[in-house]
Amino acid sequence: MKKLSSSLWMAGLLTLLSACATKPAITYLNPGQNKAREMSDQLMAQQRLSNQEKAKNIDHHRVWYAGFGLHSGSKAFLGDVQLAKQRLEEINPELISYSFNNDPHPDKLDAPFAHLGSLDQTARDIASQAREGDVVTILLSSHGYTDLVAVEIGNKPTAPIWTRYLKTALAPLEKFPTVLIISSCYSGSLISQLKAPNRIIVTASAQDKVSYGCQPLANNTFFVDALFGSKLDSGQNLMQVFEHTKELVTEREKKAKFDPSSPQIFVGEKMQAYAQQPLKSWLQ
Repeated sequence: MKKLSSSLWMAGLLTLLSACATKPAITYLNPGQNKAREMSDQLMAQQRLSNQEKAKNIDHHRVWYAGFGLHSGSKAFLGDVQLAKQRLEEINPELISYSFNNDPHPDKLDAPFAHLGSLDQTARDIASQAREGDVVTILLSSHGYTDLVAVEIGNKPTAPIWTRYLKTALAPLEKFPTVLIISSCYSGSLISQLKAPNRIIVTASAQDKVSYGCQPLANNTFFVDALFGSKLDSGQNLMQVFEHTKELVTEREKKAKFDPSSPQIFVGEKMQAYAQQPLKSWLQ
């Protein structure tokens, strides 16, 4: 009887292990699924309608923000979008904001998908409503490589955003003062093609450098954490804020014994005055 019981116990254990081994992997929502695409489109439409109504009720200059967490491989990219929005709202409670992210979800989305299409549509939406004096801030957070920002949705890689496509998507905003923030490896390589007189471009790294803080469970990338973290002083001008951000990033990299990422900044000729003013003077 003992031998039989042991045999039955072993058979049961093997059955359980087999069931665990063959358990299907979770399928996360992505734009290739009709239901998921409809969810994303509906969430995007809700943001657009809400922001249109908010914009109409502000009779002075407006500040627009659109954040894109483009990769599902780390929660840091979603965290960057949220942190930037939080800090900008502290400076200007009337901030008009759009948020997109690819944080993986198995059954229900909490934000529209972040990809080239949603970026293109959002830029056109803002441009169609913006008026003289308005300021636009765009944040892209993801992995990256030379001349591109990576996109992954539902843990499935999709077409990256090449610089030439990003330039086309942002073209409707060229006549409005715009701050473009890109937190990704090699992000400095995008500056040369995206330069414009009305644009400030801030990147997490030089064209040949990696950036840090994008491991799966990180809350924020090093760069966005330094730029929009608790030490942000809106009484400083942009150049002071950038230099302080570089110092914080460098200090953290040295402590971790990482190679320097060397964040970069470009200031267009029509944005020189903005760059020398306290942040709160043109973001409020």
